[in-house]
Amino acid sequence: MGIDRAGGRGAARRRAAARAGARVAARVTAWCGAAVLVLGGLVAAPAASAASTTVTLSGPSSAYQGVSTTLTATWKVGGAAHRGTVALEQRVGSTWYRLGATTTGSAGTAAFHVAPRATSDFRAVTATGAHSAVAHLVIRSPYAVTLTATPGTVHPGSTTRLVARYTYRGKAVQSAATVTFQRTTSGSAAWSTLRAVTVATGGVAAYALAPGRTGAYRAVVPGRATSAAVTVRVQSTVPASFSVHGAGYGHGVGMPQFGAYAQALDGRGTSTILQSYYRGTSSGTVTTPTTVSVQVFGPEPYGYAPGAYSDTVSSTTVRIDRGWWRLMSAGGTALYTGPGPVTLSVRAGTSSVGVSFTSTSSGTQVTKSYLGTRFKVQWAGTRYYAPTSTSRGVATVAGAQGTYRNGDLSITAIGHVPNVVNEVLLNTEYLYGIAEVPSSWGLDGEASLEAQAIVARSYALTKLGGLRSACACNLVDDVRDQNYTGWKKQGETAGSTDYGAIWVRAVDDTTTSTTAARALTFGGEPVVAHYYSSSGGRTASSQDVWTATLPYEQSVSDPWSARAPGNTYRTWTRTLTQASARAMFGLPDVVRITVSKKYSSGQMAALTATSSTGTTRTVTGKPDALRARLGLPAAWVTSIVG
Repeated sequence: MGIDRAGGRGAARRRAAARAGARVAARVTAWCGAAVLVLGGLVAAPAASAASTTVTLSGPSSAYQGVSTTLTATWKVGGAAHRGTVALEQRVGSTWYRLGATTTGSAGTAAFHVAPRATSDFRAVTATGAHSAVAHLVIRSPYAVTLTATPGTVHPGSTTRLVARYTYRGKAVQSAATVTFQRTTSGSAAWSTLRAVTVATGGVAAYALAPGRTGAYRAVVPGRATSAAVTVRVQSTVPASFSVHGAGYGHGVGMPQFGAYAQALDGRGTSTILQSYYRGTSSGTVTTPTTVSVQVFGPEPYGYAPGAYSDTVSSTTVRIDRGWWRLMSAGGTALYTGPGPVTLSVRAGTSSVGVSFTSTSSGTQVTKSYLGTRFKVQWAGTRYYAPTSTSRGVATVAGAQGTYRNGDLSITAIGHVPNVVNEVLLNTEYLYGIAEVPSSWGLDGEASLEAQAIVARSYALTKLGGLRSACACNLVDDVRDQNYTGWKKQGETAGSTDYGAIWVRAVDDTTTSTTAARALTFGGEPVVAHYYSSSGGRTASSQDVWTATLPYEQSVSDPWSARAPGNTYRTWTRTLTQASARAMFGLPDVVRITVSKKYSSGQMAALTATSSTGTTRTVTGKPDALRARLGLPAAWVTSIVG
């Protein structure tokens, strides 16, 4: 009905269309010309009216309703462009109606403009009766709305986000419009309205909801467009385990060592690295004590469970591998002097300790036993005994993690456990044995080693107020304080590379003398400079991880850790079993776990679990406590997937 065209028997055709009950609405104009643009997308194959005659009709495969669209007829005879009259016809039902006719140009083409209101079929017909194959033109509404749901599968109690995008002729609708979100569930044919949302910038309307069961959703712009239905599935299957995805390693306070390394590789200096993680600090030279006492074997001084880090046995051995050595009494008397190698057996009583050994000198074997409150073992090549000796011994303690060329070993008994302490020079000997970062970093990032030496010295300085009675020491040799392995670190080699020398050089570059060296200070005082392996993108504030608010250890951005070569904790995945999840949250089962709250560092502050019935339970805590409960390398958790 109402087909307008240029040329042809219009009135008769309109009456015929009306009689056929056709619902066709189109406008068509035609012109001829030698050069006409043929739009891609829809090409009708030719049909021959004679052996040497072909006619084609081409144009787009789809168009917006009411928008003029060009269809181009091409007539050739014997493969050459032909000039003549060609008509455009439209099919209504099973009947073809002529819309108009025109003469092809020198290129054998004629163009028609049509604006049908509904999807239609067209063909081109020549004056000789040849016609093209049918060209199918799909008519689309200029208004459209699409809908997405993210995620498309959720657990009970979890949220999905519906996002509708409203467009006109493919472009976002900017004027005020309302999108209505609707839902239907299994067994129901009716759509129920959830909410009407005003379209925002970019033609977007969004709605978040927590579905209770699987259902289909759609977006409707009343009177304009309706989206295709999108199904959101509610999954209540109880997973056997969860994959916990995260990043980083360690507590997160202070300097991430991999971050410092990446900065050094980027050419940043030691001071710049330190100030980026410890805001408001200085790293100049300060006056220091001379020595430090480090427990390398013995009972627990910090309150951790006995045996977690500490030793609980009543005996151990001390071995000197070469050179001369001596055993000293508590009063400083040399009880025995002899050549190595030798192994001393140490057994602790309530308040006294026994030392026994068999030594061979000049072919004579001597066995000795001593009992006292305190002994010292010293060996050649140290500042305590025969410092110029070329046969420098190395001491080992059974059960200790290090070996010791520097200082001496003090042996006492504390609670039926031998307590062995290595007394060394703070600025050099102690730091030479700090095994916290790979010495190989100094090959191309020495500033990171210097930064490590400075913060290790700073940490130690805050522990030198006096000996702890529980260990007769200032520090212990592991992560309760700092990882100290003595000669293992200082003497480290691999092939022809002396890695120990690389680390020693970095320490020496921060040292002026036995009583003066660079340290990290805040307000003129040395600070407890915490450090760890790598962050998850941002460091933690001290009060979030522990209790005290340290102004120089507040959360800062750390893009460096993720860039550092060799950082295997850039990202990680761990498994949490269903049994562990049930126990942690006190639920009969757990189908979903989310990080429901985070600290400014991005570390988890609260975890919320949902059961198959939709019951939720939240566990909160300090990040280190939460990561310990989950058995994770760090508290930067990005997702938990069941």
